[in-house]
Amino acid sequence: MSDQPAFSICGLVSQIKERRLRASEIVAACLERIERLEPKLQAWAFLDPEGSRREAERLDRLAGSGTLLPLHGVPVGVKDIIDVAGMPTAAGFEPYRGRVAREDAPIVARLRALGAVVLGKTHTTQFAFADPAPTVNPWHPERTPGGSSSGSGAAVAARMVPFAIGSQTAGSVLRPAAYCGAVGFKPSYGWFSTSGVVPLAWSLDHLGLIACTVQDTALAYVALLEQRVDFSFQPQPPRLLLLTDFLDRSEPVVRANLLEVAQAFRAAGATVEERRLPVDLDLLLAVHHVLMTAETAAVHRENLSRYREHYGPRLRAAVETGLLVPAALELHARRLRARLARVIDELLGQADAALLPTVPAPAPGRETTGDRSFQAVWTLCRVPSISLPSGLSPDGLPLAIQLVARQGHDRGLLQVAAWCERALPRLPEPPVVA
Repeated sequence: MSDQPAFSICGLVSQIKERRLRASEIVAACLERIERLEPKLQAWAFLDPEGSRREAERLDRLAGSGTLLPLHGVPVGVKDIIDVAGMPTAAGFEPYRGRVAREDAPIVARLRALGAVVLGKTHTTQFAFADPAPTVNPWHPERTPGGSSSGSGAAVAARMVPFAIGSQTAGSVLRPAAYCGAVGFKPSYGWFSTSGVVPLAWSLDHLGLIACTVQDTALAYVALLEQRVDFSFQPQPPRLLLLTDFLDRSEPVVRANLLEVAQAFRAAGATVEERRLPVDLDLLLAVHHVLMTAETAAVHRENLSRYREHYGPRLRAAVETGLLVPAALELHARRLRARLARVIDELLGQADAALLPTVPAPAPGRETTGDRSFQAVWTLCRVPSISLPSGLSPDGLPLAIQLVARQGHDRGLLQVAAWCERALPRLPEPPVVA
């Protein structure tokens, strides 16, 4: 089960359907891999081996009686800001270690109804902000796995689990996926309820998926929305807008990779046009920053006064800064977001997707979770975005491209991503799992 095709969601669902594999065998293989790799990676905040085995055995009995569910027996990791009944939701915060959720968040309840097996909770940065989690990048022990969905990105990349649920308020799904060499998908804002999810900034918080391939991502996405797994891929060569604003801010290795990828897409039949954003990138980032800090301060004001010594320095500084944001400035930022989103929507409407790097550089050191600027723009505008592995840097770190579409065009974006994935190299397993 260590090779990517056999470990994919699609492969597992197919083998379960054909009675060539049982849920208990899949769960046992994942738990064995986690036991072997977890001391190196620290991807999991909480594991439930016994509960996972019991659920897998229940699903085996269900299959024996002729009932198969859409994600029957597929293991999943859940970011530790999302409630799973009977498991702690610590959110990377020491005073919350003993807080056990009484009921599943809606997305977890849906996963269970689909037949997925929740193995446990993956590490997050504290309250899904920027103070690093203990998780290690599976490609290099001294590099960040990204954040805030650190454990989700590393666990999928290391094939501990076929897919994981994350969240994104700036770049917290796409960045870990990019740094760890996985596929990260942030659908349009509001695609699924965030009830039962510890908030960071209400108007920016998105749930998202991290998986091995676009096909796996699409299968999980459609199953969560419609409880079926027959999403049909009929990708055609897309029209892409290569956004040069982001190339200007990228390191040479990232810029060279994206230009090489763009040329490969052209050779395969895609139309790739260079374009600049119709608005200043720094303005978009400033609006995101104002809204995120103001809302984060509103969420954490009382908690900070009670548990100040337990807050990480980055989150504490963000809350204190957010408390200083005048109401007039926050209201102005909200009005600006609406105007900017309309301009961005008009740009994205001129093609099937925009093309840019996911991050401006390969994964930096573990003292940070990386640069969120290339992802935060699309979070602000609430549009769907997806990160795909696109190669390795000269020092062996994953590189990634990002595709972005108009709000609500999530399935169209998945079609474009499926076409693009075919023209991209498949990464080997990361060195830490060797």
